[in-house]
Amino acid sequence: MTTNTSTINAKQYAKLFTQPNYGFTLLEVLITMSILAFGMLGIAKLQLNSLRDTQIAQFQTKANLLVQKMSAHIEANSTVLANYQLNFKQLPSASIDCQVSSCSPNEIAQYDLLQWQNLISASLPAGSGEILINNNRATIIVHWDENRDGSAGNNCPKQTSADLECVKINRQF
Repeated sequence: MTTNTSTINAKQYAKLFTQPNYGFTLLEVLITMSILAFGMLGIAKLQLNSLRDTQIAQFQTKANLLVQKMSAHIEANSTVLANYQLNFKQLPSASIDCQVSSCSPNEIAQYDLLQWQNLISASLPAGSGEILINNNRATIIVHWDENRDGSAGNNCPKQTSADLECVKINRQF
């Protein structure tokens, strides 16, 4: 039996010459979802990097402000410059609160150091300050553990991965 194509309607013609594509649409959806998932992972990675870089910039800005703050305190009380010597990780002691009672220049220096060290500890992860005095020159350093990986070295500028991040200024008084 032969089929006369001139008498076939459009529906029968489509049935004769097309083959079913079972599952092809599902495969297209799977590929599209995979591409979309990789794109979303890339966007998430960019967002995490952006947050990390913002936090690093924030730490550096805080450290710069803290160094400048101590420099201003030393300049205001430079007659007792030697009393501002502070070793790395040293905790100064101040027995008087110079905000509420009058203090001698030596007591002001100790009070300034205590307040500064407390501010560093509160503002930066594993933060610590250091002030080195040589004649009438002060080197003011703020250290912090930027990666929070337990670094403890105190070279400034940072020389190895074991060193803490730091900001340092030298100032003549």
